[in-house]
Formats: sequence, structure tokens, C-alpha cells
Amino acid sequence: MSSRAWRILSLGVSIVAMAAGSAQAQDQVPAGAAPPTPTPATVSGDAGSGQGGDIIVTAQRRSERLRDVPISVTALNAETLSKAGVTNTVDLGKLTPGVEMRFYGSFLLPSIRGISSNGSGVGDSSNVAIYIDGVYQTQEQSQLADLPDVQSVQVLKGPQGTLYGQNAAGGAIIIDTIKPSFKWQGKLSASYGNYNDKNFGGYVTGPISSTLAFVLAGNYHYRDGFNKDLLRGGHDKGLRSYQFRGKLMWQPSPDTSFTFAAYKTKRYDTGPYAGQPLNGNSIGHLYAVLPCDFGGYGAHSALPNPACPVLPTLPPFPSKPHQYAQNIQPDMRIDGWGASLIGKIGIGDFGTINTVTSYKHSDIVNFADVDQTPIVTGDFFFHVREHDFIQEVNFVSNKFDKFSFIVGGFYMNKVEKYIPQLFNLRFAFSGRPPVYPTLPPPFPYAPTNTHSQNHKKSYAAYGEVTYDITDQLTLTGGGRYSWETQAVSNVSVGSGYHLGDPLPALLPDPRGTHRFSAFTWHASLRYKPDNNNTFYASFSKGFKSGYVNNANINVCTPQPTCIDAPVNPEKVDAYEIGYKGRLSDRLNVSVAAFHSIYKDIQVFVYNPIAGSTYQNAASGKIWGGEAEVDFRATPELTLHGGASYIHARYSSFPSATVYIPNACPFGAPGFCGNTQTSANVTGKQLMRTPTWTANLSATWEHRMSAGVLGLYVGGSYDSGVFFDPNNRAQQKGYVLLDSELSFAPSAVPGLRLVLWGKNLTNKAYLQSVLESALADASSYGEPRTFGVRAEFKF
Repeated sequence: MSSRAWRILSLGVSIVAMAAGSAQAQDQVPAGAAPPTPTPATVSGDAGSGQGGDIIVTAQRRSERLRDVPISVTALNAETLSKAGVTNTVDLGKLTPGVEMRFYGSFLLPSIRGISSNGSGVGDSSNVAIYIDGVYQTQEQSQLADLPDVQSVQVLKGPQGTLYGQNAAGGAIIIDTIKPSFKWQGKLSASYGNYNDKNFGGYVTGPISSTLAFVLAGNYHYRDGFNKDLLRGGHDKGLRSYQFRGKLMWQPSPDTSFTFAAYKTKRYDTGPYAGQPLNGNSIGHLYAVLPCDFGGYGAHSALPNPACPVLPTLPPFPSKPHQYAQNIQPDMRIDGWGASLIGKIGIGDFGTINTVTSYKHSDIVNFADVDQTPIVTGDFFFHVREHDFIQEVNFVSNKFDKFSFIVGGFYMNKVEKYIPQLFNLRFAFSGRPPVYPTLPPPFPYAPTNTHSQNHKKSYAAYGEVTYDITDQLTLTGGGRYSWETQAVSNVSVGSGYHLGDPLPALLPDPRGTHRFSAFTWHASLRYKPDNNNTFYASFSKGFKSGYVNNANINVCTPQPTCIDAPVNPEKVDAYEIGYKGRLSDRLNVSVAAFHSIYKDIQVFVYNPIAGSTYQNAASGKIWGGEAEVDFRATPELTLHGGASYIHARYSSFPSATVYIPNACPFGAPGFCGNTQTSANVTGKQLMRTPTWTANLSATWEHRMSAGVLGLYVGGSYDSGVFFDPNNRAQQKGYVLLDSELSFAPSAVPGLRLVLWGKNLTNKAYLQSVLESALADASSYGEPRTFGVRAEFKF
């Protein structure tokens, strides 16, 4: 970290510390006094809500005030998420400094403070853990989740390896949906917008008896595509989704409850794959102009030659964002269901036993055009089937004089398989135009069509102790030992395989079962001069498990010496200092500075021709700072803002596998695919890590006799990201602006009418870039959308 940067961060902390001291003198709160009991209105409070009350979070697996937690946490409630137009996990990055929610193809891969994964192999996991209603989401594509019945979101920044597991090296995102209530209440919502956007949802909850309560929630969302189809006309198929969730809670006593929950979800979306070659880089451009004498592979020629198919016209190629022209109509389909039993068992004055038992099943089908042109050079299809069982038990003690503790265990049994994975398909998908024929590739082609499986069993034991050294100084320390086995199998299905054909039997890895383990720990020191101010310093270790790539198991020769070696686990050593304070009834502030050493970074190299691979980058170094401010400027106006600075570089990566664009011969436009090579990327910026992110929002509510008039305006800034270690594919800096205007009439209590808009300046920005030898495949984030919504609460 440069001396100038340290001076800036130190100055910021000093200014806030002086302000905190001033606030302490004004409030005259005795040091060490018990925190005020949260009222029902403030328990669900939020840093952006302007309620002025205490914000309660469960980041450390117990209910605490946000400003008492020695972790950098962004807490968002349902009201804030609704006003900001957050409908799924992708939108969370707009409200959370230092967080990126980008895609890798159709895989949503969160990045927190520069820690991000780009793996998409069967059985791989993100290094940012997502929990929904206490259940860890094991499947990468399940991290793309709709949030129709969300109650709160907590984003925990920095490694959370002790309490949240082996794959929380970057942080954790805790999502809670509506809970059963013993008071009848509910909400209905109907929205319509441009692109024929229809969104209907709601929930109802209430008592069945004095000890039984339920909640039923559902959502249906249909939207036309954002991307113009230059080949067929019209647009891509867009979004087609629904979700149903039910919960039944038995609460025999105030401190004991059991909640059974079940859900069914479907999400079909063509957007992630209805893209275009970035900067015109695709092998398809070469086929479009090859002369007829080039090995008989020409696609456009005036000479009638049966060996050289003739195209009547050159195919269309996209020239603007949100255009595509592909030989197939791409799609992403996610179907899932699951059930869980969450138990909270009060043990008198000792504490609470918490149990999580869950089973989830998902079927994911993706098919897309690898080269993203009308020329048939490479397509892919994969069907992923995943199911997992999770059992977790922990005991959270009450406070005994000066100390409290948590102890627990975790078990996961997960099976994920390709049934199958196919590349360079030679059968016709629905929608393929016959005018652009299949052409043989200009290079030897090695089929990578496989039937494969990863069977993962994970175990962990963890504990944490908190001890009050004095009334103002508290020490917390904890550790987690994690171990995992991976049994992988694979078999080639051959280049002549067609969908529906019987799959060959899986063949096990000749090397046997692979094992990974690690001990992660953390320690924090918290100083509270009073109940309104908290200073803290912490150290934490993060861990992402190793991975066994099965792409060439039982495919290459000679076995087993030709098989890719497993990649080592990722490790993160993170240091953080921070301050959280309630400087007045109207102003809340939090600031943090952090430094992380990132070791054995796992890097995925997508190669549909020779087979995708994984490698470990040597190391990376990350440092930066962030701040969030919540200010209730007037009784009607609340301002919320945040900013993050991250300096994230590969400190050593001398032999990175990268793609270099090929210049096109014969006058073809743009580039003609890539050549895979090796490069020294030491000193280059980590993938999907913007240097600066910031967000600012204003919420205004004016009460009058006719009702409540509301206005929300929110903007977010992203300084830009790179999508590859070589820093070649880039999205430059941009700003997004969202807004909503609402009116709640007094004549109809509970009714709220809303005019909403997202990305109002219609900024085109890259959401994904997927590099391969065939193309730089890219897709864009949502363009400008707007509409009306009616909500009714009862």
C-alpha cells in the first residue's frame, strides 16, 4: 500500500474517530451500559431505511446490533430492496460497495473485495458463500436467485471461514425470506413494464393454532428478451420464471421452534447467452469470407463447387450492444426444488441449539453458440443434475458473566453430474437457419463430449468464544477444521452422440478418491467506548476447497499420467480495522480498511476444443478501504451512500494461460478467434475487481391528507473490470441510475402505487465475457426498463 493511500485512510479514520468522540460527549451514555432493547420497528431496520433505530443482524449467528459486530456488513431490508428495484441476487452489487455480481457465461460468480471464482466445472463451488433461510447454496448456478419474498439480506465482507464454511473465502451473503407469523398479514404485488414485463407475486402468513403458523409465497415473472435477433427477427426469448415457497412453523414455547419449508422454482432465461463476439472476435468471421481454394472450406464464393458451399449473402454480424446473430437460439434453464427443517431449541438459561436439515435437487440445461455467429462452427449443450443433503448443528450460548461461545458441526453430501456435456454439436437445434450450412473446422478437432460426475462429501467442526476483557474491550476468537473428499468419474460419449442416446457407464478416476483439508481461524478485538461507537481490528483466514477437474479422466492417454493434477485449495489471510458509529439520532457511519494476501488462486481456462483446465495462480495482494453513511437529513429525506477502493493485483503469476486474438486473413472483419498461450500476468489486476465502486441514494416521503407521496433515486458507479487474468477483455467505468415514484392513498390503507425505472440512462455495460479459441463471447446487462406496479399490504 502506498504511503499516500495510508495517509488518506488514516485521515478518514481519524476524522470519524473525532466525530465519534464528539457524539459520545453529546449523548452522555455510560460506558458498558446494556444496549437498548430493539423495538419491533427497528428489529427489521436497515442502514438505508432512515428509521433511526437499531439495525439487528445475525452475521455472527446470534442477534446483535449492526454497529456492535466487528465485521464489515451491509444490511438491507425488504423495503430498501423493493425501492431499489432489487428482484434477484444480480442487483445486490448496486447497493453494496466492494461487491460485484458478474456472470461467467450463465454462472453468477460474486466478487467481494477482489475475491472471486471463475470456475464452472461440474462440482466446483464459488468462494463467496450464499445462504438462503440458513441453508448453504452448494450449486454455482443456484446463486442466481429471484428474491420475490425476501425479508432481509446481509452481505458479510472478508473471509467467513469459521462460522460459514470452507467456501466463504471472500465473504458470505445471508438471505432470509418471509417467516411465518402468528398475526395475519400479507402482500400482493403486480407490475407491468416495457419488454412486456409482467411480474406478479405475494405472500400470506398467519396462525393455524396457538402454536402453528404458516406462510405461502409465490412469484411469476415473464419478460420478452432485451436482445435483437438479427438472423430471425424479433428478440431472444427473454425471462420465464416462477417460484413457490411454503413454510410451516411449530412454536411450542417462545424460545423453541421448528420450521419446515419447501420450494419449487423454475427460471428460463436466454439473456446470458444471447450475446455477440466482443469487438467482433470470432472464428465465424473467417468462415464467412474464406476463398474456395482454401482447402475446400470456403463459405462465400462465385464459383459453383460442391466441395465449397455457397452462401447467397454474407451473414449478419452484430455491430451494437444487445444484438445477436447465432445459428441456434440459446437458452438457460434452471429447475429446482427442495425442502428443509430448521430447528431452534431453547435450553433454559444456557442458550439455543440450532439445527439445519435440507435436501435440494436441481436440473440445469444450457445450450448456446460458442462462436456466436450464424456460421455453424461450434455449439455446446450441457445438462447438469445436482442434488445435495446438508446437516448442520450448533449451540449458541447465552452470555455467562464475561463470555459466550458457539460450537457446531457441518456435513454435506453432494452429487453433481453432466448428463451429458457436448461441444461442436452436429444435430440441428430448433431455430437453426438452413441457409448457413455446417462447415468443417480448419483445425483437427478433439471431441470433448463427456458424461461425468463429482461426488463431494464435506465435514467441518467449528467453535468461537467471545470474552469481555473489560466492560469496553472484547476479544473474540474461533476456528474451523474442514475436510472434504471428492470422487470423480468421467467417460467420453463420442462425437457422434445425439440427445436421447443411452449414456455410457461412468468410469472412476484411476487415481482414487481425493482429499482436501484446512484449519481456518479468526480473531477480533472490539473497543466500545459507549453504546454508540465501536472500533475493531480483526484477522481471519479463508479457505476454498481444492478441485478435481475430470475433463480428461478416462479420455486422454496414457492414464493416469496424462490427467490434470487437482488444483490446490485457495487461502486468504485478511486483516481489517474499522469503526462503526451512531454519531447522532440521524447519522450512522461505518468505515473499514483491509489488507488480504490471496494464495493459490484457482483460475479456470475454458477450452471447448481440447478440454477446459484449471490452474493455480501463485498469489495476489489486495488492500483498500470502504465507507457507508446513513443520514436522515430531514424527517422526510434520508440519504444513504457508500464507496469502496480496492487495489487488487496478481503478486506472482508468471505462467498464466491466456488467449491472444488471431488476425483475420482474406479481409475478414475483426478478429478470428484466439490462440491459447502462456503469459506473465504478475502485477495485473484481479478479474472482476473494480478499483472504485460507489452508491448513493435518496429516499423522500411526504405525508399529506390524500396519502403519502414517495420518491426514491439511486445511483451506482463502477470504475470498470477485467474479465481475464491478462486484462485484455475489459468493461470500462459506468454509472447506473434507478428511480421510483410512489403514492399510498389514505383512502385505501395498505395500497401503494409505483412508477419505476431502472438503468434510466440506458447504459450498455458488459455483464459477461467468456473467452475461448473460437471467440470472445460476451453479453450485456439489462438496458433501460420502466413500468408501473401496484402493491397491497394487509
